[in-house]
Amino acid sequence: MAVLFARIDHDLEAGRPNEAIATLEGGQSSFGRHSQVLYLMDLGMLQQIAGQYSESNQSLTRAEDLSDALYTRRITSEAEAFLTNDTALPYEGEDFEKVMLNILMMINYADLGMLDDALVEARKVDHKLSILNDRNGGKTSYSKDPLARYFSGMLYEAAGDLNNALVAYRLAYDAFQQARKLYGTPVPDLLRADLLRLSEAMGLTDEHQEYRTEFPGIVWRPVAETKDLAELIFVAGEGRAPMKRDMFIDVPFSRQALAVVLATKGVIYPNYSDHRAAQSVLYGLTGRVMRIAVPKFMPRPSRVSQSEAIVSNGVTRLHAHLVLMEDVTATAVKDLDERIVRTTVKAVARAAWKFALAEGVRVGAQSAVGRQRGGELVGTIAGVLAHIAAVGTEEADKRSWATLPDRIQVGRVVVPPGTYDIELRWRGRAGEEVAKQPLRRVALKAGEKRFISTREMQ
Repeated sequence: MAVLFARIDHDLEAGRPNEAIATLEGGQSSFGRHSQVLYLMDLGMLQQIAGQYSESNQSLTRAEDLSDALYTRRITSEAEAFLTNDTALPYEGEDFEKVMLNILMMINYADLGMLDDALVEARKVDHKLSILNDRNGGKTSYSKDPLARYFSGMLYEAAGDLNNALVAYRLAYDAFQQARKLYGTPVPDLLRADLLRLSEAMGLTDEHQEYRTEFPGIVWRPVAETKDLAELIFVAGEGRAPMKRDMFIDVPFSRQALAVVLATKGVIYPNYSDHRAAQSVLYGLTGRVMRIAVPKFMPRPSRVSQSEAIVSNGVTRLHAHLVLMEDVTATAVKDLDERIVRTTVKAVARAAWKFALAEGVRVGAQSAVGRQRGGELVGTIAGVLAHIAAVGTEEADKRSWATLPDRIQVGRVVVPPGTYDIELRWRGRAGEEVAKQPLRRVALKAGEKRFISTREMQ
């Protein structure tokens, strides 16, 4: 899988999303029968990057349907997973990934100009978040999604439903308050301006005054002033989501085993597979090492610090600065951290069971042959093989939606009706240009809101 995703990343970084799709489709068998939801998630993400929005929605819908079906019958694979590792369980997606399915479909439909369908996905998101909140009972942090709420607000506003748009923006503000505490994601001034705009437009004098007091210095344009203008809304994914890696905890039960464990930690092997295989054999030979595997996210942070869209028609040149709406990496890492105790307890129980089973194989083989007929040797050999298998099959569940971006930013700019050329620019922390991307020319009518999504891999 690592080789497959390295090839996909190479295609994407070279600006060849269609080749990345072909690479993924050619490697579908690598996902195995238990990870087809993940395959469809990755396929849908790559299709969106390639601008294949309808095809992306088909893949993401299939992923959602299969994930829902797996949730109801997951327990049937628990026994197999207990004897080997959690990769024997069907992967249905993490909670935030399930919500991201609908967020991406919202973005796809918005790009296609199909606002009614996008709003259907917005309502699905609302339902999923409500279920998560009820089911988890506050035990996990992920129950509010800033991007989902804010994007819903923009969709309602584009559809002319200012009342529901304001409700969504309020929920977005609440979600950002939580995200600021959990991930350090700031509340964007863009959202503050939207709350001021719509509370004023709806005639909610008291609420509007509260916002003016709470948001001093925020500038906004009244809805009445912009009703005959057009608006461009940019959604940009940047970088790559983190990937999971194994974190091994090797527990020795003798001095000899301790020496072997310490010795193997200092050896550098040509590749990860060789390292694991060698350790499995050495630990199996000692017969006194229990291996526990838990997953750990390795962030792949974007180089981008600032993003902007430049909109021009030959006479007017406007800049839209994009702001952070979703820190995917921070959400994924926090979600895993909150489950790590439960995951570790399960891993310890599984490792202990496999260790005991290997010891049982050794004793059983010895008893079956008999001590006088070489049973001790047979038992030792059987025990070594069983311990090698126990260590070699211990592996954390490293599956995750790796083609997601590191983070997602949004920008908006109001323009007079007309035809515009658009270019997106990304800059690093020192202000250096990381990338730029010219987008299609667009013609906008009065009152129109046009959604444009893009992805930068840096």
